[in-house]
Amino acid sequence: MKDRYIDREDEIEVESKSSDNKALHQFIGRILANWYWFMLFGLLGLSVAYFKARYSIPSYNIRAKLLVSDDKKGGGPTGGSALGELSGLMGTKSSVDNEVEVLKTRDLMREMVLVEKAYISYFHVGKVHNVPVLESPYRLELLSSADSIFSAIEIKIKVLDAQRILLSHGTQSKEVAINQAFTWNGVGVMLLTLAHKNVELEEEYGVRIVPLRTAIADLMGRLSVSVTNSNVSTIDLTLIHQVPERGEALMHSLISRYVERNLHDKNVVADSTLSFINARLTKITEELSGVEDRISGYKQSTKLADITEQSRILLENSAGYTKSIAEVETQLTSLEAITSYLSDTSNPRVVPSTVLSQDGTFAALTTKYNELVLQRERLLLANTEANPLVQNITMQIAGLRKDMIDNVASTRRQLELTKNNQVELSNRVTSQIQQVPTIERGYIDLARLQQIKQAQYVFLQEKWEETAISRTANVSNSKVIDSPKADASPFAPRATTMYAVGLILGLAFPMFVLWLRELLNVRIRNVDDIERYNELTVLGMIAHSEEQGQVVVTKTSRSPIAEQFRAMRTNLEFALNGGKTILFTSSMSGEGKSYVALNLAVALALLDKKVLIMELDLRKPSITAKLGLPSGKGFSHYIVRPDMRVDEIIMPSGTHENVDLVQAGAIPPNPAELLIHPRTQQLMNELAERYDYILMDAPPVGMVTDAQLLGRYADLCLYLVRQGYTYKEQLRIPNDLVRNDKIKPIQLVVNDIQAKGGYYSNYGYGYGYGYGYGYGDYGQMGKKKKWWQFYKRG
Repeated sequence: MKDRYIDREDEIEVESKSSDNKALHQFIGRILANWYWFMLFGLLGLSVAYFKARYSIPSYNIRAKLLVSDDKKGGGPTGGSALGELSGLMGTKSSVDNEVEVLKTRDLMREMVLVEKAYISYFHVGKVHNVPVLESPYRLELLSSADSIFSAIEIKIKVLDAQRILLSHGTQSKEVAINQAFTWNGVGVMLLTLAHKNVELEEEYGVRIVPLRTAIADLMGRLSVSVTNSNVSTIDLTLIHQVPERGEALMHSLISRYVERNLHDKNVVADSTLSFINARLTKITEELSGVEDRISGYKQSTKLADITEQSRILLENSAGYTKSIAEVETQLTSLEAITSYLSDTSNPRVVPSTVLSQDGTFAALTTKYNELVLQRERLLLANTEANPLVQNITMQIAGLRKDMIDNVASTRRQLELTKNNQVELSNRVTSQIQQVPTIERGYIDLARLQQIKQAQYVFLQEKWEETAISRTANVSNSKVIDSPKADASPFAPRATTMYAVGLILGLAFPMFVLWLRELLNVRIRNVDDIERYNELTVLGMIAHSEEQGQVVVTKTSRSPIAEQFRAMRTNLEFALNGGKTILFTSSMSGEGKSYVALNLAVALALLDKKVLIMELDLRKPSITAKLGLPSGKGFSHYIVRPDMRVDEIIMPSGTHENVDLVQAGAIPPNPAELLIHPRTQQLMNELAERYDYILMDAPPVGMVTDAQLLGRYADLCLYLVRQGYTYKEQLRIPNDLVRNDKIKPIQLVVNDIQAKGGYYSNYGYGYGYGYGYGYGDYGQMGKKKKWWQFYKRG
């Protein structure tokens, strides 16, 4: 059992490999059989690719590289320098990822488009297509706003004379004067000038104008900004453009706008801080001058020249507390100023971040607050306050303002506690000083006030100097390390790639057609279709015949089709197994029952056998007409006339001396009843004694039941299937007849097989026994189809 199981597995594996090889052979055979179509469409695909590559406008990559000062990676122009330490004063921290997003913004691209007028481009009118050019003999200037452009147009320009130019767009045309403004619907007011006087009249140029949004979207789609290496803070920019010089100019302009915007943001924060410090310095200077005047006057009025040693010690102690109180009051004053900035909710302003103690939480909130205020101001340049983006940022600013006010309040409480402690200590010293003479105590009060004002003045002066230095040393966060430059060769179109694609598509088209034909085909085309839908034995296969006559089998014929009938005759001896009555039927009319019956009858007669053909298609008889015989008495006459003898209905067929014919006779109104009449059985018994073979030509079994009724008299039923004619689903009919015991046994005969090349061209038509095309030693070669008959049926 184990060995048998192993053998079965080997058998399955062999069958699987054979099936795979057969499918591969079929695929290759179909390609080889239709090689001319693949060659034709392959050449056509290459031709299309050639013209596409020849007349396509090349596109170039314009590349640039920026180095960004990233705090996380320590790169950039100011990293590691003294100025880099001061960069924190502005609250300006950069990240390479943030800068990438800034470079991708529509606002930045809009600035570049407006500056470079990228919504206007020029082209040279060619015979095949328009070629973009960098310069044109004409210059078009849009006098109205760029936002007035509503639709994209291409205007062709033609010189009429020295003062007039003809503009045309589709069916619309207009004559305009040079250097004179004119209006174009959908665009606005424009002015056309000549770049130089010598303009060739034969050369025709044009200008393309697109809406501002379209130009921005187009350039953003062609711009690529990426960080190719995560270990360094460099940004790679790539712009696709058909005019390399124009693309380089656009890239330069984009980088310039980006650098200017970066410096502008830094300078806004610095200028706001300087303005705040200047206002405070002016006020503190006035207060300090007043205190110094009071001290000078006090000394003059009291004639105070020296201070005792006790006063010196008390003053030193008092000075320490006074300095601490002064520092706290300075910070409280700064908090009041910050609070006044934050209290103005109607017009958010940039908050200075360098006048407070270095509180990390407040510094982070201030940096975020200033960024949102600057972003809001940029959006208000092109939008109103009702814009959802502006409202969203305003809400974020309000939230940050609340957090900052809470932080300031918390800081204020801490400073007030510190101040109260210092005041308490100072009061203790003051109580001791009260024992000093009144004049000296008055001087100490004035000196303390002077120290407070002087400390505030020095603090603000230092901050002003630091901010001014930072303002002067402001540089952009990015540096161009690789200027915009177009590649030497275009990246598209690539001729090699286009040729490969053209060839692949060209070869794929006929393959797709073959696959589609196979998919949509519902008729029998090859042996695989028969094997897929059928479980019955195939007795023989008959090739397509180009001969005009109905009988192709003769004593001397050696044609392939005659040999196929002889092969079928040999197979028939085994199929009959001693019987002699054969029934011919099919699924529908036109599948060749009469043709096969006549030729098989002659093939049997060549063995010196007596053969009778019975024309039992009582509804639509055709054998008599095909043989060219006159109509006479036949089967229907014999059945309805009891006095008629068998010899009266038998006649020579004219095809062979051993082949006789029984005609159908008059077409009866009840053919089914005649076929099961008792005289029919009597007739069949008498004919069986006279003849070696009886061939009954019956109606199609798929239409009427006559063939099923005749099946009771037959030893074998031959079911005709015609290639390219019989439907695949109709193969289920004979299988159902056998399965339901309506007609048994049934074997198939495949008729009208046409050799179309490929895997089946040398398969043979005898199902292993016959001869196919190519066996010239056995007869005349059949006529092959011409190559242009690829889609025709034989």
